[in-house]
Amino acid sequence: MQALIDELSKPEYLNLSDQAAADRINAKTVTIRKPVDLWMVEEHASRKGYRAKLERASKTEGHPCQEVALNILAYINSARLNTVDMDLADTQLMIGAMVQCQFATQAMANELLDLANQTIKWTESVGLPEVGVGLVGNARKKMGS
Repeated sequence: MQALIDELSKPEYLNLSDQAAADRINAKTVTIRKPVDLWMVEEHASRKGYRAKLERASKTEGHPCQEVALNILAYINSARLNTVDMDLADTQLMIGAMVQCQFATQAMANELLDLANQTIKWTESVGLPEVGVGLVGNARKKMGS
């Protein structure tokens, strides 16, 4: 309830009816970071064409980035992983190495990192159900006391 009170304390809700405030709150979304399903990472690598570059480099003796390619492929081919945390330092280092080795462009790397961005309802992000007129009214009463 405190999250709702804090939200309703913002100036944009001041002159709204309870129904209008509830509608605005229910329409509000936020972006959160979530682990990315591994299949999405593999699909991105294939669609953008850097998977083939990784495969070729991994099989080319003396390639300056052979170890990088082998490590990245082992990571995304791991049977133990279902998701990839794009915010882990090691994951970001691998993605940076892909760019440095020219397996992928910086734009591709940014797209890959952005796969972790998920848009959800604000109410869900703070653990509230869909907000109705009664909940807004009760929160405003508590704000007034």
